Amino acid sequence: MKWEKISRGYLDAYRAWVDVFFEDRWARFSLFQIDPSSRDWISFRPRPERRPSHDDRLASAYHQFLLVTFGPLRDTKRWWVYHDAGLFSRDTVLNRVEFLFNRTYKQAFGPKSSRVIRLARARDSKTADLVQLADVLLGALSFNVLGDRPESPGKAQLVDHCIARLGTKPARVSVNVWVPPERFSYDR
Repeated sequence: MKWEKISRGYLDAYRAWVDVFFEDRWARFSLFQIDPSSRDWISFRPRPERRPSHDDRLASAYHQFLLVTFGPLRDTKRWWVYHDAGLFSRDTVLNRVEFLFNRTYKQAFGPKSSRVIRLARARDSKTADLVQLADVLLGALSFNVLGDRPESPGKAQLVDHCIARLGTKPARVSVNVWVPPERFSYDR
């Protein structure tokens, strides 16, 4: 199931699919907004000594995304991170993000603290149900956050369904905006 394949003919199946998220009382969804046309993003150089690559920028943004998504630093929490294959051009980029994230925790809790991200792996959306669900929710909830409306009637109806299901529980979805690391404030 993919956002790009939503049509009226399969709308009921997609509604049932997103309801899996809405019916799980523990499920949360985190959106992270990056404006690739902003001057901050265009001039962003995560490694000032090198020419910025798409992967370097994305890795730094992903690190920030994980920090805001996981919330306050706690040395008792452990995470498994799965993202859609193809997000980074090479697995070594994800390995670098995992290293940086675990280093952040070691700096906060000391060198003997154990790894907070236990496992970080890419998953192919063709075979991973959770990645497919995340793709559909990302499409629907992004339109809602941006205040836009999809042209496709099927997608528009799914956006309406997701908004209605969120109802009085908007805390299930968090929206954060990327800022350059020097302006990023992380409250522990």
